[in-house]
Amino acid sequence: MESNVSTQMKVGIFIAVGTLLVLGSIFFLGADKALFTSYVRIHAHFDQVQGLSEGSVVSLSGVTVGNVEQITFLSEKNALDVKMRINENFIHKIRHGSEVEIRTQGALGDKFVFIIPSDIKSEVVKEGDVLEVAKASDLLGIIGERGKEADKIFDIIDDLHKITKSMSADNRLGKIMGNLETASTNLSKTSKEAQFFVAQINEKDGGGKLSKSIDKLDSILTKIDKGQGTLGALINDPSVHNQLKSMLGGPASRKNNIKTLLRTSIEKEEQN
Repeated sequence: MESNVSTQMKVGIFIAVGTLLVLGSIFFLGADKALFTSYVRIHAHFDQVQGLSEGSVVSLSGVTVGNVEQITFLSEKNALDVKMRINENFIHKIRHGSEVEIRTQGALGDKFVFIIPSDIKSEVVKEGDVLEVAKASDLLGIIGERGKEADKIFDIIDDLHKITKSMSADNRLGKIMGNLETASTNLSKTSKEAQFFVAQINEKDGGGKLSKSIDKLDSILTKIDKGQGTLGALINDPSVHNQLKSMLGGPASRKNNIKTLLRTSIEKEEQN
């Protein structure tokens, strides 16, 4: 009886020790291997973290190099201090002048910190250093930063939707395209007619004749403007106008002159 109890105790101890060994192996080999890795803590100050949380990935040019360890408010300014835990094996890749930004994994993915490396000749960052924040480069980050300005984009999209819907009603878009096609055809026809007209003018030195006619018309107008000739004198000499006015007289004199002219004409006709 005592032998059975002793055997059961040995089996229980063996199972317990084996279970502890298995759990210990899982703990030491998994869980980020925290007990075997050294880390360097660096910081970044953001105006807003946009869904970033403790434990979020920290990426250097797309390679995971650490995690967000803590997010706290800064009492001296309206900002958030993001404390990042960087694997010591990658810290030599992060140098002064490097910038950080918050990005999104996919359209609806988790937020993570993206480190943009600087000049390789710069000094390596050390414990407690603060990295500069870069301007957002991904679409969702830009929309998040712009805030109210982003609403204008959606307003424009809504207006475009309304315009498209209005143009689609009663086949308006089809009618507009038809009118544009007709206008284009007419314009092409007019262009061909103009080309034919120009060709007709140029045929048999028509262009030269037209040029000579324009030169003659310009010469005539120049002479008239200078007061040369009868027409030029009538237009430019005010004395001719005054003589005609005095000869015709006022309304009463004009009537008498016209009557006299008519009477004289009638008498000449009777004599003949």
